[in-house]
Amino acid sequence: MQGIRFDEGYKEYMINDDPNRVIRFNPTDFEILDRIKVAYEEIEKATSTEDDVELNPDGTPIEQLGKASETVKKISDTIKRQIDYIFNSPISDIVFGNQSPLCLVGGKPLYERFLDAIIPIIQAEVKKEQEASKKRIEKYTKQVK
Repeated sequence: MQGIRFDEGYKEYMINDDPNRVIRFNPTDFEILDRIKVAYEEIEKATSTEDDVELNPDGTPIEQLGKASETVKKISDTIKRQIDYIFNSPISDIVFGNQSPLCLVGGKPLYERFLDAIIPIIQAEVKKEQEASKKRIEKYTKQVK
């Protein structure tokens, strides 16, 4: 069988300099921005419809039994599903390891820290691709003139 080979734009990113934690995605997939928006909305729904739950610094509920534990598990699962949805790949286990995505680091949940780190990368890659596209378009429009 013959194959077709072309650059799909995928790039690999090592999580916190750990060679065992690598994610792969296309940062210039324009739909990733829409998926981020949808994911934030879904996470907001999951966190706002539940009762307030006090968390330990590791993201586990202070009350280990009952509804608080179930609520944290549901929210955590929603966040992981949404992270996987954003990147069209099961990366949440790689990104968070054995920690809860709700784990607080410097007062901010781990999932927010991850998204805060990845969004500028996506923005920079999209800008770089737009500039390359602009140069290519200018080349052809000059030929037409």
